Formats: sequence, structure tokens, C-alpha cells
Amino acid sequence: MGHRWAFFLAFLLPCRALLAQGGCTLVLQGRVLDEHDRTPLAFADVVVPELHRSVQADDQGRFSLPGLCPGTYTLKVAHLDCTPVERTVQLDKDRTIELFLEHHAAELQEIEVARKRPDEHVGQAHAEIDREAMEAGAGRSLTEMLARVPGVTSLSSGPTIAKPMIHGLYGNRILTLNQGIRQEDQQWGNEHAPSLDPFSSDRITVVKGAASVQYGADAIGGVVITEPVELPRGPGLSGEVRGVGILNGRGGGTNAMLQGGVKGLTGFGWRVQGSGRYLGDSFAPHYILSNTGLREAGASASAGWHGRRMSAQVYYSWFGRKMGILKASHIGNLTDLRNAIASGRPWYVAPFTDSIGPPSQTVRHDLVRAEAAYRVSDLDQLVFTYGYQANSRQEYDLRRGGRSGTPALDLFLRTHTGDLVLKHFIGTKLHGRVGVSGSHQENYNVPGTGVRPLIPDYTEESGGVFVLEHLPVGKRLELEAGARYEATDLRVRRFDDANIYRTPEHRFSNHALTAGASWTVRDSLQLRTSIASAYRPPNVSELYSEGLHHGTATIELGDPTLGSERSLKGTFDLEGQWLHGRLYGALTVYGDRIDHYIYLRPDGYALTIRGAFPVFRYVATDAWLHGADLTLEYRLNGTWSLRDRSSIVRGRDRVRDEWLFLMPADRTENALVYRRPTLGAWRQLEVTLASTYILEQTRIPIGLDFAPPPGAYHLVGLGVSLVRPLKHGELRIGLQGNNLFNTAYRDYLDRFRYYADARGADLDLRVAYRFGKKD
Repeated sequence: MGHRWAFFLAFLLPCRALLAQGGCTLVLQGRVLDEHDRTPLAFADVVVPELHRSVQADDQGRFSLPGLCPGTYTLKVAHLDCTPVERTVQLDKDRTIELFLEHHAAELQEIEVARKRPDEHVGQAHAEIDREAMEAGAGRSLTEMLARVPGVTSLSSGPTIAKPMIHGLYGNRILTLNQGIRQEDQQWGNEHAPSLDPFSSDRITVVKGAASVQYGADAIGGVVITEPVELPRGPGLSGEVRGVGILNGRGGGTNAMLQGGVKGLTGFGWRVQGSGRYLGDSFAPHYILSNTGLREAGASASAGWHGRRMSAQVYYSWFGRKMGILKASHIGNLTDLRNAIASGRPWYVAPFTDSIGPPSQTVRHDLVRAEAAYRVSDLDQLVFTYGYQANSRQEYDLRRGGRSGTPALDLFLRTHTGDLVLKHFIGTKLHGRVGVSGSHQENYNVPGTGVRPLIPDYTEESGGVFVLEHLPVGKRLELEAGARYEATDLRVRRFDDANIYRTPEHRFSNHALTAGASWTVRDSLQLRTSIASAYRPPNVSELYSEGLHHGTATIELGDPTLGSERSLKGTFDLEGQWLHGRLYGALTVYGDRIDHYIYLRPDGYALTIRGAFPVFRYVATDAWLHGADLTLEYRLNGTWSLRDRSSIVRGRDRVRDEWLFLMPADRTENALVYRRPTLGAWRQLEVTLASTYILEQTRIPIGLDFAPPPGAYHLVGLGVSLVRPLKHGELRIGLQGNNLFNTAYRDYLDRFRYYADARGADLDLRVAYRFGKKD
């Protein structure tokens, strides 16, 4: 009971600030104008990041921000076809200012200048991770960045493998869009981390809801979108170089980007980018986590041209990773396996090394994307997008006869995708998109492993058609409705247990519907609500897995009789400011009914020629999930703030009448934040002292798991960042400490919690230099 009280006290701590009343009555107003001819820029966006507050200018470029406290604020101003700018404003009385943006002359005649961009996620709860937040996560994986968003957690297999979980859903229920293309490297199982470099983008959007209408299958639980970067459209060079040192693992990472345009070729831009990470063994508080090193590298290049009627862009990226698998997770016999789970300490601990031996994995992901757009009229645009992906994976095990260098699993996955979308207006208000999409995918097992394939060869083809429409009702209400139909054909090639060649075929057809609304009650308060159906055909790994999965050190068994999952999810999202802008709050409440919910269920142990391992079997049931996410931030004064981020999830098996397996525990993060816009020659100083508390997961199926859930734990972190403007750029420095008291703990969502503790104390130092034209 003590843990529960502690959780709810932490959850509600910032609400004490409601008792304080402030006199924040200042008004900042002004106009957003074109830098060249001082014409107003209609519907420009003005953001105050310190307050999580934004306002949109009217058709004359005018904006107003009432209810401000005295202090210094950063204004971020953006407008379609303009270069965004930042400006620091000192406010000690009501002020009226003018903000100037450089507009791209070739685009001045486009009708979109005078129209607000349609909301991509009307009614859907969503969150954005901007460039600065991504920079704070430099040296970390995509999943670790996403886990900072309330409602998003991490399903991991030790310190090297992690993938996002949104509102209790994970795996192939979370769609990842890489530069607008479906990331297709998740077809081989739940533990495979997304093979993409987050720094190939400068903004990540997380949609926390069923989004199958817009994005198709696999968006039943949510969508992670690495947004395509807006390329320069004029001459000049800009870029950045970043480095990070990481204590836990005794390694680091680097990232570099360069972009520009071509003089005399207005509308043309290009960008190149590369990054890498190198880590040795991670360490828990009391021992080394042996064989958990990591090697990672990625690169991307893009070029594009934007004209008045037409535009085109090409993009290529490559990403490679080699990672060690905790050696203590591979055990020789059933007795030792049970003893290892019961002992609380890994059976194998060696001195620190940066070398990687078996068991291990290597992955490679190549992506080619080409997009062309044609403006059919001033209001309508036709967009065609083609994507090609090649994914390869090798998994290595300790093998006799000197064969450890031969992969025990060697897979190659090739995917072609195409989308044709018409973005349109019907009349003066109704707008949306209608489109068709298709994909062709081939999976091959590369010969020579000497092991029966975990996943068979297969060919999968799918096609869909959708429509999604938005209708503004007045200035403050927007409605959304849409539908999608999609069909999938899966042809499998495999040998059965009797070594007879079989070619089973599965056909699935599904539909999805959505309805949503976004209501701006006032400038500082917005409500979103949606109800959406979604679907997901079973993945080939869920149908036909049969063998050892090295990434999780488990034996996984599929079921070829599984059918499609069907979901009906409702969400309610509230975001606003109160107390004259001093209190910011965001609340998401949701309920999700899923029929034929597929998951891996523990099913005893098995002894194989490669050792003893827990067995998990894919099964289906009917499920009900519900929960809430909360963010609160209260400005104590011009520099100090209190922040709370909390989430709860509940999941029930409606067939067995028990709690669902592998649901996240309740969690809350409370932080004391100090922000100072200027400090001598430095800018944007931010210091954050954070306290994260994770409760013990007590809502579990009785007697099902191999070990009881780990206890509650409490972690303390400290972050510092600041910026130094220079003559031709800016220097950005940050320090991030995690688990500062080196607390020993295990997380319920870590598949390796059976064998070892999680990572101990960590300290990251990052330095970045940005130069050239300001983004």
C-alpha cells in the first residue's frame, strides 16, 4: 500500500501549485511580416516553448499572447514556405512587436499561403519530439527517445534491444513510418528494434491511437513518424556536428549533417547526414552485463526540387547495427536455467570488454524513397510515393565444431511499396485526402545456416483504398471522418515436421472506420476526441515461428490458425493553460476493445541441442485495455517550474477473466526545471532534476510467468543544457545523468529480467556545433 500512496502523491504533486495565485496579466502581441516587402503572413504559427503554448496569427498576420508573467521568453515563428526564426523577448510590461520571416519568392502565388494546413491528426492524441528534445537523447536509441512521451514505454531485451510500447500495445501493432515509408523490418518478431537512425529526421511524431484508416494495417496501437526533413530552397550552406560520450558502456556516438541549395536554381535543395555509436559492455550496479556491446552506423542523402506546380524528392538511407546478446541468457540445461532465474545473479560475468561475441545479431536496412507531387489546381494536389526496402538479419550462437561464425539464422526481406494520394478541397471548407496503396514483400532464408529456419520463406501482397475528410465548423471546431478497405494475400513456403514441402496460403480482408473532432474552446484550451476501428492481419512470425529466437533467448511457437485482430478504440484528449498561462496540462483518457488479441504466452521450458530456454507460444484472446496519460507543468516564476508526467494502463483477458500478460506498470516522473533564457554570453540554460517512480506490476495472470514481477523502483536523473551563440553558428552543450544513485532494479517489460539487473548509473556528455543559415 505504501508504494501506491507514494505513486499517487507523486502523480498529484504539481497540483499543489493550484493553490498559488499569480498576477500574470501581461500581453504580448504583434504581427508576422514578410522580410522583403512587409506584407502580412497569414496564419503563421507563434510558439512559446517555455510555456508549451502556441497561437496562430489571423489572415492579417496579427497574433496575441495574453496572461504572461514578467520574464524572458523564446518565440519560435514558422510559416509555410518560410525559413523559421527564433527571437528572444524580454517582457516587463505589455508589448507589441513585429516578427519578420524570409519568404520563398517562387511560392508567393500559391493559395496555401492563405490557408491553414489541415490538421493531420484531428481527434487523435499525439505528441511531437522536436529537434532540441532529440538532441537531448543523442547517443540513445529511437525507443529511448520515445519513452519520454507519457503513455509510451519500452519493451526491451537487455540493454541493446528495445522497441516502443504505446498504451500497452507493442510489436507489429505499432507502425513506424520512416520518411513517410512503412518500416518493414519488424516482420521477424516482437523483439527486433527499429532499424533506423532517428537523426535522419529532425522531428518525430507519436500518434497514440488506432490510425488504420490513414496508415493501414499495423497502426492498431499507434504510429511513430520520423518526419521528412524540409530541404533548403535557396543558396547557402548549413549543418551541424555532434558528439556524445557515454559512461555506461564506455563509448559514445557522433552525428554530422550538411545541407544547402544551388545558386541560380531556386527551389532545389539537398541534405547529407551520417551517424554512429560504439559501446562496450553495459554494467549493472554490482556486475558487468557481459556481451552487451553495440556497433551502429547510418547515413542518408536526399535531394529535391519545389516549383509552383510540381515538386520531386529522392531519398536514400543505410543503417547497420551489430549487438551482443547478454551471454547469461543462454544456459545449458533445465536445472541451471531454473537456478539462474531463481538466483537473482547472472551465471556468467566477465571483465569489461568492447568486443562482441556470440550470441549476437547483425542487421542492415536500406531504404530508397522517391516522391513526386503535382498541383492539379490551386487547391488540389496529387502525390505519388514509391519506397524500396532491403532488410537483412543474421543471428549468431555458440556452436560446436568452430561454427560460431556461421549464422544460426540468416534472413533477407525485400519490400516494394507505392501510394497515390489526392489532397483536395471540396468547396471552401471540406478538405481531405483519398488514395490507394499497395505493397509486395518477399522473405528469404539464406542457405547455409545448418538450422531449421525460425520463420519460413513467404510472399506477401496487399492493397488498400482510403478516404479521410476534414470539415471545419466555424473557426473553433473541426470534424474528421474516414474509411479504409484493405486486402492481404500471404503465400508461405516451408517444410513441415515430416519434412514435406508445403505452400499454405492465407487471405485477409479488413476495413476500418474513424470519426473525430477537435474543438478549440478558447485560445488556451483544446479538446480532441475520436472513436476508431482498426485491424491487423497476423504476422508470419505469429503464424509459423518454430525455434530459438536469440534476441530474447526464448523458444517461440506460432499458430497457423490465427486470424486478424480487430480493435475499437475511443480517446479523449484535453490540452490547455490555466492560471493566466502559468499552469499547462494535457490529459489523455482511452479505452480499447480488441478481439482476437495475439500475444506470446509462457508455456514451460524446453531443452534443445543449443541449451535450455523458456518457451513462449502465440495465442489469441479477446482483450480490454484502458488507461490515462497526464502531463502537468506549473511555472512557479519566470525561471522555475514543476513538471509531472504520469501514465497508467489496465489490460484484461476477457476470455480467461484474468489480467493480460506483459502490461506496463504504473509510472510517474516528477521534475524541478530551471530555465534561464540568458546567462552572460550563453543562452537557453535549462536544468532538470527528475524523479521517476515505477510501481510493482501486481496485475498479472496468476502462476503464468517464469518468475514473479520485480519490485517497484525509483530513479533520479539530472540534465543540463545551454547554448552559446557564435559568429557563424552556435555551440550547444548538454549533460545528462541517469540512475544517479546506481540503484539496482529490474523492469517488468525487460525480457532479460529473468537473468540480470538493468543498467546502472550513467552519464552522457554531448557537444554540438550548428553553423550556416538558421533552420
